[in-house]
Amino acid sequence: MSFNITNDSIKKEFYLTKITNEIVETITIESFNFNVDINLDEGYYFLKKEDEKTLLYLKRNDEFTISFDGENFLKSLTFSGKRGAGRNTYLHSKNIELLDQDGNLNTFYKRNFYEGNENKYVRRLDQYYKGFYGTIFGSGFEESFINEESKNLQYGYYLDILKFEKAKKYYDFKDSIQISKAYLAPLRSVLFDNQLFSDRYQSYNDLAVLKWQIDIEKTNNYSVMKGIIASIRTEAIQKALLVRLYETMAKDDPNRMRAYLDLIKAYSKDNQLIARSKAKLSVIAQEEAEKNLSRFSYLNTNGEEVKLADFKGNYIFLYLWATFCKDCVNEFKNIEKLRDNFEDKNIVFVGVSVDKKEDFDKWSGLVNESGIKTSAMQLFFDDARSKLIKAYEISSIPALVLLSLKGEKMKIDIKEIDSKKTQRSLRKLFDKLE
Repeated sequence: MSFNITNDSIKKEFYLTKITNEIVETITIESFNFNVDINLDEGYYFLKKEDEKTLLYLKRNDEFTISFDGENFLKSLTFSGKRGAGRNTYLHSKNIELLDQDGNLNTFYKRNFYEGNENKYVRRLDQYYKGFYGTIFGSGFEESFINEESKNLQYGYYLDILKFEKAKKYYDFKDSIQISKAYLAPLRSVLFDNQLFSDRYQSYNDLAVLKWQIDIEKTNNYSVMKGIIASIRTEAIQKALLVRLYETMAKDDPNRMRAYLDLIKAYSKDNQLIARSKAKLSVIAQEEAEKNLSRFSYLNTNGEEVKLADFKGNYIFLYLWATFCKDCVNEFKNIEKLRDNFEDKNIVFVGVSVDKKEDFDKWSGLVNESGIKTSAMQLFFDDARSKLIKAYEISSIPALVLLSLKGEKMKIDIKEIDSKKTQRSLRKLFDKLE
């Protein structure tokens, strides 16, 4: 196998890997035109450069040249030579269909491919795959490759069947789709946890991972998610699924994001993946925390608007309560004691009412008459349906939340205000800072 490379660096490495992403050959750029002796079993492999990869099919007697631009790997990739160039040019052509104008690989085809209902999509898909089958049977490829690629295409077709609903959501189609049982019928015969198929076919792995991903997305129960991961016996599929969970960690669902991190920590042996997942959660949490500080605004007893962002740079001790909760009102004496104990620290104590908007006067009167106004900065809150309840995962009142200097909810045990444990937890926090 020969390489012809432009716009890259000497000594940089790229790889040949199995379908399961296990590295079988490390290739170092010694010059921009060089040969490499490859002695691998016949079958599919990935040529992987940094975060990009393309599918190859290699045979022992292959003799061809791979050319690419290091600055635009996938878009510039070409194959030439006597044996093997044709089949690998064909395989890469399937990638080209998914490249955007910058050479990045997309998950879905162009938007118009998914227009219409499932019947129109299937007809379009049938025509699309007919072109692939026409190529492999009409290009003089070896019988062994034709047989393997026919199976790979079959799993690719099933994968595209399963992608349809996700593609509709991705492109934000306004037409409502209801996937029928008949549409999904071809998938009923597929075994989604098969070691042999996982070792041999890229499309099978992608199909299996998507299937298990969808199953996990259908539940909010962490135990059910764990059960799904634990049930997968094929290591490569389980590993790829955990990577997919990392990739789909998103700030619009913080509970699921944390659940995915817990799954990755519980089942992944890849320390780098665990570290990247933790870092991703931290970055997203920080961004969301800063947004929360800015978007949550309330009225004090004077009718003046106050934002949580006004307290940025301090730890914020949030106490959520309501006028209809007698125990809540009594707790303000304990908040005052707590505040006195930490008056020399950069912590503010904020009482947030979850009374309804029409009860503002009742709330304001109680705050002024009961004398609790001095125990904490009092803020009015429109009602219990507010985004603050969801943002800080409040399930009942009274509730205590401690926010960090950046506005992130801290994992610290402050379930009760008047407790030695709360005192110790806060003292320990500030002792670490000194």
